[in-house]
Amino acid sequence: MTEHGTHAAPGLSDLLWPAINFVIFLLLLVRFLRGPVIEYFRARTARLRDGLQAGARAREEASAVRAEIARDMERLPAMRAQLLADMRAAAEHERRNLVGSGERAAERIRNDARLLADHEFAAARDALRAEVIEEAVRQATALIRRAVQPQDQERFVREFVAGAGGQAGGGI
Repeated sequence: MTEHGTHAAPGLSDLLWPAINFVIFLLLLVRFLRGPVIEYFRARTARLRDGLQAGARAREEASAVRAEIARDMERLPAMRAQLLADMRAAAEHERRNLVGSGERAAERIRNDARLLADHEFAAARDALRAEVIEEAVRQATALIRRAVQPQDQERFVREFVAGAGGQAGGGI
């Protein structure tokens, strides 16, 4: 710069030293950073390739899942009909089992009721027989008491004693 604010034209040396400096800088960068830069781009390429492959696999899997869902949707009415038929068959089977169990239970109840009725009938018959016998004995006792006179009672005692005495002496 001059005194009056004008600029002097740059010379060859003013441009040469920065250019040499820049070339040396580039050589140093290439010399020391070439391996890490190449490794960085190689790793980045591998990551991108893996990502693209994963995306392709995911797209294929999604397509397979979509196709499977479409097949399942097509089979859905048939599966529904099959499930309905299976449920009806199971319900019919269970109904038959329950009806059979109910019939067996009813037969057991009838048999038990029959046995209980027979038992109750026999018990009532025996009780009635006992009552009839008891009443007959009571009425016979009452008739005998009215019919037997004191002289009959004395005669019964003498006959009993005579019969008991004769049996006691003859049996020894």
